[in-house]
Amino acid sequence: MTKKNLSDLVIRHSEFKGEIGVARADITPPAGIYARSWGSALHDAAEGIHRPLVATCLYLRGGNPKTEVYLLCLDLGWWTDVAHEQQMRSAILAKSKVPDAQLIIHMGHTHSGPASNLQNVGRKGGNLIPAYRDKVVEGATAAILGARADARPAVATWGEGRCDLARNRDLVLDSETFLCGINPDGPTDDTVLVGRVTDMNGKIIATMVNYACHPVSLGGGNKLISPDYYGAMREIVERDTGAPCLFLHGASGDMTPLRSYESDPAIADQNGRQLGYAALSALTGMLPPEQELFFDRIEDSGARLGRWSLRPKPASTKLALTVSDSELPYVDLPSEAELLKAIENCTDRPLKERLERRLAVRRDMGDAKGRHVHMTICQIGDAFLVGAPAEPYSFFQKEIRRRFSGHAVMVLNLVNGSIGYLAPAETYDKPGLYQIKISLFKPGCMEQVIEDTTESLKQLETAHG
Repeated sequence: MTKKNLSDLVIRHSEFKGEIGVARADITPPAGIYARSWGSALHDAAEGIHRPLVATCLYLRGGNPKTEVYLLCLDLGWWTDVAHEQQMRSAILAKSKVPDAQLIIHMGHTHSGPASNLQNVGRKGGNLIPAYRDKVVEGATAAILGARADARPAVATWGEGRCDLARNRDLVLDSETFLCGINPDGPTDDTVLVGRVTDMNGKIIATMVNYACHPVSLGGGNKLISPDYYGAMREIVERDTGAPCLFLHGASGDMTPLRSYESDPAIADQNGRQLGYAALSALTGMLPPEQELFFDRIEDSGARLGRWSLRPKPASTKLALTVSDSELPYVDLPSEAELLKAIENCTDRPLKERLERRLAVRRDMGDAKGRHVHMTICQIGDAFLVGAPAEPYSFFQKEIRRRFSGHAVMVLNLVNGSIGYLAPAETYDKPGLYQIKISLFKPGCMEQVIEDTTESLKQLETAHG
């Protein structure tokens, strides 16, 4: 047996040291706003508020030359198309006056949020959408500017925990029955990646919880505006730490809560508490900022004990932001004329809504045969943030983390865009799965994004250490 080199026995966290600030603003819509996310819903407008919706921004400044990054997290569902995303992003950029390249907008992806796209203005509660869009822009701007004003020397540290809230949701009963529901035998990912931000006195000033689970605790029977499970998760973490918590929605294309599609908001809170306590467990087990554990000595005490001790380990100050590009081919979709005809002849409400969403996508695609997909990549000290403008399956984050096992890797869905699902190639053998039926991209596209992202991460790692 090869003898271990005792100097190699070290346990440390990924860390970043720089100027960090955090701020939050309320973006809760009024009761009565159009909020129909489910085809099975029997209502159009929200009847009340379960928990408030918020915009939370984390500001980072560091590196050489000094780089600024604004991570803006919104308690909203998704952008319906490129025009919707660009309208909102442009308004936030104009109001906040931050450079476009420095702004990362991430959607929490609640399915119990309000509509913010103008296509629904003519529906019940849709008249409230224009004013609500203004509120989102105002709130986002306040969070961005507030986070920058709050900046102070701080250290961000990442630790890993476990939570089995998320379960695989690709359930195949037979060759003709494909369901979006819990598959007890399907692959899952129970990783909870927790970021802790402390000031130079060791006080926690912010936390980040990165977890891959679709926020669908509540389904079509729920009539309340809600951030779903991550609202209660934040409450638990913030109650214990006394600091704002950012939810970072991971690669959850095939992940759902154990209790999903319920009508009772108490189920969302139950799911959120489960994740919140798991995050607190990970936080509790983390080492102090800028410290590492090293093998110190052997102590004879009947058994020969291996003694470990803490020692200082300066955090990395590197901060860099880049984009990884992939050219992905589209699947063949019905033409706009075919979709319009199908909508005109459709009498089934859920099916008609799916067709209307497909029409928006068809118009967004135009006559193009494919799309440039931009992955947002940020090196934050020893950690990486990988943001997809899509909803990759959990395999995406597991594979990226495997390839960069020496780093904490936060993978985020719905970053700077919303273009649907990215699923593994073998999943296309099950064409009845919901994610495959509505995917824009051909088999192999997720694998291509993994390779392109890997190359960009390697370049960033080489350039910035």
